[in-house]
Amino acid sequence: MPISDFGFRKFRLPSPAGWDTLCRMEYEPRRYEPERQRQGIAIFGFPLRIDPFFFVTAWLIGGRQEPLWMLVWVVVVLTGILTHELGHAFAGRRLGLEPWIRLMAFGGMTGWMRPRPLTAGQQIFVSAAGPAVGISIGGAVLVVGLAGAFTGASPAVLRVLDFVVWVNLGWGVLNLLPILPLDGGHILASVAGMVAGRNGRIAARIFSIVLTVVIGLWALVSGEWWIAIIGVVLTIANVQGLRAEMPTIPPPTVR
Repeated sequence: MPISDFGFRKFRLPSPAGWDTLCRMEYEPRRYEPERQRQGIAIFGFPLRIDPFFFVTAWLIGGRQEPLWMLVWVVVVLTGILTHELGHAFAGRRLGLEPWIRLMAFGGMTGWMRPRPLTAGQQIFVSAAGPAVGISIGGAVLVVGLAGAFTGASPAVLRVLDFVVWVNLGWGVLNLLPILPLDGGHILASVAGMVAGRNGRIAARIFSIVLTVVIGLWALVSGEWWIAIIGVVLTIANVQGLRAEMPTIPPPTVR
């Protein structure tokens, strides 16, 4: 999910590493830890940070599998989410920005060393680039498989390809949900902002809150605890973002 031109006001949650970052949303561009992001490794020239909790959550959502296959699953998740964020990063570089990438609990994020406001069209371009990469990779593997190209492949190879399809297609489609701060939410907010300005962005926030509450309640009833937790986090994030978006009403004057 790209931060792009969205700056962030931080509020605390008693949560694992990365949740607080996920819940910082405000529309004023600002620099986000640029010196810290430059430290460590880089990929294609983009500074990259990987929080330890990324591997923990990737392992936990892998379900019950043999240890070796759990390791393969984590590697596929790592590469799938990283390529997703690289889509955002390359799109940002094309617009003259200096991207950095961070992988954290429940996903990843891409931001800019020197943020600047983006037009709605640029925001949509950057937001759509990540899911486009994942869906293209997962879709290509699926189509080639359905065409029979993998006939005769070993069960191990087929299982790895199955992971690749599920991670890339699943993560891409999930991020296109019209919920902030997912990519689909950024696209919705950009389109709504073009149509109705601040009121459109407020409407996008409210829609995100309603949708996350509905999804969270469904997840609780269905026993899908991970989805329920993510729903709670996203709901809190959007409530916070809505408060930042709402116009400030001055107190009444006492005469």
